Amino acid sequence: MELVYTYPMDSNKDMLKMLDEEFWKRLGPTVRECKAMGLDKDGMCLYIKARDELAAEAGKLLAETAAKELKGEEGERLLKAFRDEAEAAEAGMGACSVR
Repeated sequence: MELVYTYPMDSNKDMLKMLDEEFWKRLGPTVRECKAMGLDKDGMCLYIKARDELAAEAGKLLAETAAKELKGEEGERLLKAFRDEAEAAEAGMGACSVR
């Protein structure tokens, strides 16, 4: 299962503290600035790719934070941006590829 969330920059410190906990270290979410991922909003984006039960647990934990799940067209665009970044990294091009 893949999930994408956004959260405001002013809660970044609290989110990074939470993401430093053991559950999140094992899950390995990706965090990027929203604008860097092509989203026209301030803040940070969080990408989670995990088995359904782990993704559900992550969703429960995130429900208690400032993070909001992105769904619909905007969520799909963000998922595509994260997938494209991962494919570029696997191909050895990294995030600094010329587009």
